[in-house]
Amino acid sequence: MTNKEYYVEERCTRMLLETGVPANLQGFRYLRTTIAKVIEDPELLNAVTKKLYPTIAKIYSVAPTVIERSIRHSIEVAFNRKGATGINKLFDFDICDCRYKPSNSELIALFAEKISAEIKAMEMNDTDNDPNNDN
Repeated sequence: MTNKEYYVEERCTRMLLETGVPANLQGFRYLRTTIAKVIEDPELLNAVTKKLYPTIAKIYSVAPTVIERSIRHSIEVAFNRKGATGINKLFDFDICDCRYKPSNSELIALFAEKISAEIKAMEMNDTDNDPNNDN
């Protein structure tokens, strides 16, 4: 496992727990894997039901509908536990209001984008601190 893969897995885990997704649900694992796949290939967000869910389903040897339903259930549980506050606190501003629960693809996209931005920032810092960099 590379440092980037480790960071993505660890960061996904923390973000999911912070937003109220219980680690004991199957959807927790599916979400973590799904977010990592979207970070690897953002185009998967354009074909969630046609490509993304089947890709994750193949990894776990289940049907794509199981992936979709388990993720939806995990989001439902998290929203019932913490409401919009869990997600909004994670992003430091109001992403959603109390009446609106994000869809599977919305939550996946939000988490993937946040982690991708953190990785880019770390890579930029590494480049800035590299003594071999002549910039």
